[in-house]
Amino acid sequence: MKNPLVSGGVSHLPAKGLACTRCGSNDRLNLETIESIEPHTGELMVWVSYTCVACDSSYAHNAPFHDVAVVLNRSGNTTGLLQFGGAYFHCGEPMAFSESSARSVYAPMTTEDVDDGLLDVYLKTKVIQCRCGFRMELPV
Repeated sequence: MKNPLVSGGVSHLPAKGLACTRCGSNDRLNLETIESIEPHTGELMVWVSYTCVACDSSYAHNAPFHDVAVVLNRSGNTTGLLQFGGAYFHCGEPMAFSESSARSVYAPMTTEDVDDGLLDVYLKTKVIQCRCGFRMELPV
């Protein structure tokens, strides 16, 4: 399956290990996104994006799934938000659907009642929630 978040043929890019090239370490990495890539021969690989917590450097590339699993399985590596395929994880657990609504994308710059002739535009959204109370609104 082609990754819709990455342009081009990501499955043909060489895999790189997870590490911060600035710090020279993989001890303080925060995984942000893990996506499948097109089927290929050889080692199981995924498209991964991550940030080094120590120096705030960001990376995105193909990586061996084994390397990603090593970082995911570290004790205390469940902080932040992780997008894995079509699911979102917070506190190390999948976030659950909470509600849906329609939000206006037009917000007036004033509190006065001004007829500016603009049409309201609404965006359908869904809210997902973690058991800790963290909520996120996503477009449907």
